Amino acid sequence: MGTSSTANAKLMYLLSEWEEPELNAGKNSEATVADLVQFRKAVSTMNDKYPFSRAFGHANTRESCVRSSQEVFDRLMLSAPSDSSSSANSLPFSILSVLAMDRNGDFVDAKIKSHIRLFRPDRDGNLSKLDFVKSVDTVYKQLRLLRASIANSRQIDLAFERIANCFFYFFLVIIAVAILGINIWTVFLSFNTFFLGFSFLFGSAASNYFEGLLLIFVRRPYDIGDRIATSNPKSDTNPNGSSTWFVDKVTLFTTTVRFATTNEVATYSNGSLAILRIINANRSPKAIISVLIKFGLETPFNKITVFRTAVENFINARPREWIALAGFRATRVEADFGY
Repeated sequence: MGTSSTANAKLMYLLSEWEEPELNAGKNSEATVADLVQFRKAVSTMNDKYPFSRAFGHANTRESCVRSSQEVFDRLMLSAPSDSSSSANSLPFSILSVLAMDRNGDFVDAKIKSHIRLFRPDRDGNLSKLDFVKSVDTVYKQLRLLRASIANSRQIDLAFERIANCFFYFFLVIIAVAILGINIWTVFLSFNTFFLGFSFLFGSAASNYFEGLLLIFVRRPYDIGDRIATSNPKSDTNPNGSSTWFVDKVTLFTTTVRFATTNEVATYSNGSLAILRIINANRSPKAIISVLIKFGLETPFNKITVFRTAVENFINARPREWIALAGFRATRVEADFGY
């Protein structure tokens, strides 16, 4: 016997949240000429005065972007229906949903979901002016961070190209000397003692430098603007969270970070970061926050149920800050202390 839609919805509510894993096996990672041309065009658009189109307005600075987003919101409010149930200062999300239509006028589910994640309307489907400007400001900051990351990657690629050129010309000289009939091994043996002494002096530094190169080119645990935290991989992380740093600059040798609380600037060698656990908050969008609350032993169960309902209503009313209530359960009982 099948279950009703109401029962299915209740079952999904009781089940814990889970995300389908992404399957990347069928994706083609090779870039075509058209992809490269499109990428260059997109990068050039980032430096334009109108990165969001001329209809949006100036957005080459954060101040001009905020000003233009307010003007766009005011123009969109003119399209709001007069009999709308939303307040006078709120924009119905249905007006923005037209951006998720294809050429045939049908809604694309993926685009609708991405717009909801970006603008985060309230439970009534409305969007205030402040929330609209915040959403646009988030996109602007991501755009500028992407531009800074591309520029920083270009500097890293140029530095790596110089290192590759050094190795290339070194082996080219060896081949040229061998063609001329000179015994290159005799020259190497004459410098054997010299190289051996330097290997003891710089062996550890060379190993750390190579580990740093693998961190930057292979692992890539962070980008410019990411909020990261480091910890010892042999011990568990702090369940209450970690002190975080913003990544300001990345080179082949070092990573410059800024402390999130005091804006203090520090520099790590990439080799020292390679042996640490790196927690990237930007790549952890659904982090779980644990809040410990004590209830007395005499507290009746119905009051605890009312409290949980109030917490759920608080979270549901703020979709821009909270996603859902992950759990509400007893983790510790201390009868001797009365809770």
